[in-house]
Amino acid sequence: QGIMQLIQAVVSTQSTGDALDYESAQPRQRTTAVSSGITYGRETVVHRSLNLRKTEFTNLQPCRVLCVTWNVNGQMPSEDLDTLLSVDDRPADVICVGYQELDLSAETLLLNNDTSKEQLWMGKMKEGLPRGVDYKQLKHIRLVGILLVVYVRETLLPRITDVVVGYVSTGIMGMLGNKGGVSIKFNIDMTTVAIVNSHLAAHQEMVERRNQDYRDIFTRMRFNNDESNTLKNCDIVVWVGDLNYRVSSDELNPEQIRDLAEKWEISTLLRFDQLREQRNKHVVFEEFVEDTINFMPTYKYDPGTDKFDTSEKCRMPAWCDRILWKSNTSVKCEDYRSHPIHKLSDHKPVSAVLVLQTRVVDVQRKQVILDEILKDLDRQANDSLPQAALNRTEVDFDVVKYMEAQEQPITLKNSGTDPFEFEFIPKLEDRSICAPWLTIEPQSGIVDPGNFVIINFTVHVNNRALKTIGPDRKLDEILVLHLVNGKDYFISVTGYLVQTAFGRSITDLVRLPDPIRGASLLVLVEQAPDFKVDPTSQPLLNIPKELWKIVDYLYQNGLYEEELFAVRGSPIDIGAVRDAVDTDTPIRVSSVHSVAESLILFLDSFPDPVIPYAHYPICLEHCNHFANSRRALKDIDFSHRNVFKYVCAYLRELLSHSDRNKSNAKFLSQVFGDVLLKPQLPEIGNNLQKSTSKKRSLFVYQFLTNDYDE
Repeated sequence: QGIMQLIQAVVSTQSTGDALDYESAQPRQRTTAVSSGITYGRETVVHRSLNLRKTEFTNLQPCRVLCVTWNVNGQMPSEDLDTLLSVDDRPADVICVGYQELDLSAETLLLNNDTSKEQLWMGKMKEGLPRGVDYKQLKHIRLVGILLVVYVRETLLPRITDVVVGYVSTGIMGMLGNKGGVSIKFNIDMTTVAIVNSHLAAHQEMVERRNQDYRDIFTRMRFNNDESNTLKNCDIVVWVGDLNYRVSSDELNPEQIRDLAEKWEISTLLRFDQLREQRNKHVVFEEFVEDTINFMPTYKYDPGTDKFDTSEKCRMPAWCDRILWKSNTSVKCEDYRSHPIHKLSDHKPVSAVLVLQTRVVDVQRKQVILDEILKDLDRQANDSLPQAALNRTEVDFDVVKYMEAQEQPITLKNSGTDPFEFEFIPKLEDRSICAPWLTIEPQSGIVDPGNFVIINFTVHVNNRALKTIGPDRKLDEILVLHLVNGKDYFISVTGYLVQTAFGRSITDLVRLPDPIRGASLLVLVEQAPDFKVDPTSQPLLNIPKELWKIVDYLYQNGLYEEELFAVRGSPIDIGAVRDAVDTDTPIRVSSVHSVAESLILFLDSFPDPVIPYAHYPICLEHCNHFANSRRALKDIDFSHRNVFKYVCAYLRELLSHSDRNKSNAKFLSQVFGDVLLKPQLPEIGNNLQKSTSKKRSLFVYQFLTNDYDE
C-alpha cells in the first residue's frame, strides 16, 4: 500500500494557458456534443454513429507536429535548444518533447519531490521555441524522470478539446517509476491524438522485458483513470522515447559493431537492430510505422563528445532513441534525424516532423447528419429491445498461482436487429464491478447486429489481491453484465489459489519446517491443506526458510550486480522463484533481478508487516536516532525482529561491495522502507504520505549505516 501511494504521488501533471477552457471547473463539450434529452446510452450510440459518418461532414487539413525524444542522463540544461525545436524554416503547429532520466537522484526516483531540473529544462525549452510564433503549453506530465511536454500554436487552441493525461509505471513490482510511460491525449477537431513518451528496460539481453514494458504501457494506459479511455481509441498514436533496444548479433563481436558504426555502415548495423527484429516477429509495435533511419546510433557516447563509449563497460552503439506512430488516417514523415550537435548526455536527441491529416468539421453538414441519426434511432427504439447471447456464463480457472496471470474469454453476440450497448456493473452494495484478483477487458462497448465481442477475463493474484482471498483460497465472483435498456446476465468466475508462502504470516512460516506445498499440484488441489498453525507454539526457525532461500541466492549470485532492486524481473522467473521456495527446490532463473523483485514481493506480502502495524507509530517517532530506533525495535516480536535484522544484514553486506555494484544506502532504505514498515490504514494527503515515507526510509537507513546485533 505504501509503494502504491508513493508512485501515485510521484506523478506530476500541470497545464498552462488561460485560453484553454478545459482548465475551468466546467469542461468544454466536444463540438460533436448532441442536443439535450439524449440518454447516456443513446448519446454513446449517437457519437459512434457520427464517428462512422465523419467523412460526410469533415474535411482533411494538415497539421505539422514536431516530436523530440532525448535521454538527458540527469544532466543540467547547459545547451541551447533552438536547433532541436526548429529543425527547418517552417515552425510546427504542435511541438512534443519527451525526456528520459531527467533526474537520476534517489529522492526523485522514490519520493514526490519537485525536481529543480524539471523547471530548468522547461525554461530552456521555452527559450528555444521557434521565433515569430506564439506557442502555449498545452499540458505536461512527469513520472519521476520521464517528462512529456506539448506546445501548440495559440491559433490552434480553439480547435483543441478533451486534453487528458495518463501514465503507466513498469519499474520494479510494476510500481516504481524509474521505467514506464506517460501520455498526453487530445482532440484536434475530430481527430484524437495521443503522444506517448516511454523509457523501457535497459541492458543488452533484456529484450523480452522491453517487449513486456511496451505491452504493459499500451494495454494499461488509462486517461483520467477512465477504463474506457485508452490508446486503442485514438486515431493517431505517436510513440517517442528511449526504447532501449540494442544492436546484437551472433555474427559480429562488439569491436566489429563499433567499427561499423564509426564507418557509418548504417544499413549493415540495422540488420541486427533488436527493435526491427521484434517488430518483424510481430510481438511489439504492431501496426506502428517508423521512417527510414539515416543517422548514426544515438547511444552510447562519452558525454561532451561524439565518441562512442570508452568506459570500462564499453557499451555497444545502438539506436535506443526512436519515434514511431500508428494511425487510421494519413501521416507523412518529412524529417527523421538525430542531433549530434548536442553532447551533454550519453544519448543524442532524435526528432521527427510528422504531417497529420486532421478532420475539420463542417457544422451545417454535421447537423444534417445528426438529425438523420436521431430520427433513425427513434425508429429503432420503437422496433425492438436488445437481444444478446453468451457462449457461456461460467468461467472456471481451476488452479491459480500467485503472480501468474491466466486469461479466459467469453463471447457476447448481438442476436437482435439493432446495436446494443453493454457494460459490467457492480452488484448491489458493491462499489467495484469485480474482485481485485480479476480484470475484465473490455468492460463496456457496443455490438452491431450479427456481430460479437470477445470479453477477456484475467485472474492475477498479486499482494493486494492476496489479502482479499479467504483461508480456503477459493476464488468465487459473480459478475453482472448489463445491457443498456435491456436485461442483466450473471457470469460466475471461479478458481482455486495454490498454497504459497507468499501472503502467509511470519508467525506461521517460522513454525513450518517443511515446504508449504509439495511438487504435485494435483495432490495439493485434491487435499486442499491449509496448514493450520498454532500461533502459541514455539517457533522452529529463526527466520522463514523461504526468506533465507531468496536472500542466499542473492548473496551467492547478486552481490556485484548493478541496479539491484531498481530493475524489474521477468514474470516467468518470478513464478519460478515462487515455486522454488514453496517446494524447497533450487532457484533457477535467467536474471538475478527477478529474485530481487521476488524478495520485495515476499516481504510486501506478509499480512502483518515485518514491523508490525502496532509498532509502526513508535518506529516512525524514533527514526531520527539509531539508539532510539534500536530501542523501538527491541519491543517487537522475536520472529519479526529477526526478519528485520536479517534483511538489513544482507543489505549492509550488499553496500559493503558498493564499489562494484554501485549500491546506495539512501536508495535501498527508501525501497525497503515502504516494504518493511507500512501503515494499517491509508494515509490521506500528499504531504502526509511524503512525510511518513521519508520517516520509514530513515528508520531503515539507521540499520543500513550502523552495525546492529543484540
